[in-house]
Amino acid sequence: MSNPVPQPRTEVLPPEECWKYLQSSYIGRLAVVSGAAPEIFPVNILTVGRTVVFRTAPGTKLRALLTGAPVALETDGLNAYSTEVWSVVLKGTPGPFTGNPADLQAGPDHEPWQGGLKEHLVQITPLEVSGRRFAVSPRTRWWPPLDFSADWTD
Repeated sequence: MSNPVPQPRTEVLPPEECWKYLQSSYIGRLAVVSGAAPEIFPVNILTVGRTVVFRTAPGTKLRALLTGAPVALETDGLNAYSTEVWSVVLKGTPGPFTGNPADLQAGPDHEPWQGGLKEHLVQITPLEVSGRRFAVSPRTRWWPPLDFSADWTD
């Protein structure tokens, strides 16, 4: 008889805590629908009030944003000891930034990952924000991988 190994507890984060994590982040992954296909882009983010703001250049991402279709933005991180991780997802509608440009002061540690001219300033007005936090499991708990191929058959 084997004893089941307890799973790490996943904590659902309240919205205020989600916003604290969003405010501490400067890199996110933006999910948009371009035509009929989903696309994901890394973006440098800032929070201004209860919106997330980023810059972008013309291209696939901007064309998808201009449709006004809802988007999702995800950011995550871990504590200093790598024992606990968190993930926050913001779902909302994109639009031009309507706030005060003086609010867009990024700290010195907020360098963009990719240089170049990004002349379009976009904000995401939230419809929903959610987050999770949980303890990191030892690698012995998740490696070697199990065979889940049966899950993909009819």
